[in-house]
Amino acid sequence: MNSYSFLQKYQINTKDVKSYPIEWNKVFGNSNKLIVEIGFGGGEFLVNLAKENNKYNYIGIETSLTSCSKIKSKIFQNNLNNIQIILEDAKFALREFFCDNSVNKVIVNFPCPWPKSKHSKNRLFDEKFIDTLSSVLEVDGELTLTTDDFVYASDVEEKFTSNGCFEVKNIAEVQQLPFKTRYEKKWESEGRKKYLLIARKRFKKNIKRLLEGELDLPHEKIKKVDFDKLQSLVGLKKSSNNMVIVIKDVYTKIDGLEYLVKVYSEDEGYIQSYFVNVIRMREGWLVKLDDIAKAYRTPSVKEAVNTIAKELEN
Repeated sequence: MNSYSFLQKYQINTKDVKSYPIEWNKVFGNSNKLIVEIGFGGGEFLVNLAKENNKYNYIGIETSLTSCSKIKSKIFQNNLNNIQIILEDAKFALREFFCDNSVNKVIVNFPCPWPKSKHSKNRLFDEKFIDTLSSVLEVDGELTLTTDDFVYASDVEEKFTSNGCFEVKNIAEVQQLPFKTRYEKKWESEGRKKYLLIARKRFKKNIKRLLEGELDLPHEKIKKVDFDKLQSLVGLKKSSNNMVIVIKDVYTKIDGLEYLVKVYSEDEGYIQSYFVNVIRMREGWLVKLDDIAKAYRTPSVKEAVNTIAKELEN
């Protein structure tokens, strides 16, 4: 077994999970409370936290492949069995992979504030994300935010206060976190101050999840295919109910018995790109999500399969 595949044991392949939210007690083999760090960077903070207190299970969420590679090496070097990582957008991951009242603490250290209005969609702390926190955190569970930007901390504080589900402590200047991160060392070298915001959950909001329960592979059976319509699908766009579907391209196998339709879709801001198969069967054709596409079975993905089938048979 090569080192890469061995280190994969520390990462949850969330698109291979059969049922959502994830049953973390089965993943870790115990019922210890969960602590989640969003944007763990080099992994220094999360690894040291897990080393210091093994009575908790720790989950790190990142969008950087490099960061995931670095932390997996650190987990292995420290022989830790209480950390799992997720390579995914944090807003999507926290909402879809964690059930209500299941997380003890969420930690966010030195996130990018994305101050320009044109980058607002990249900001972590928006109304829906705070609603998600109110759902997945335990009662009295907390969110801790550390930042070098007081204006940013104040904006986040206002959002938590407006939400109505949290008790928010006054922003406090801190000298040092329990474990120094790469960014903390950088800010210290530049003489910047650090600020801590703590929001503690008091009440819960119900949230709508895109993934829930066991999700079958989306598929439709049709009697025949209009091949002229197949090629003309490229560029087709459909929008409705917070969903967007766009057909990007169509690829044909040499034998003409299978086609791949490349699709882009979006659910409430979460974007996926994948393939839909159109396959000749003994009787008719099968339109289905490509089983190696590794796409979540969100409403837009199901709608894409259904739309392609209807367009081809009409």
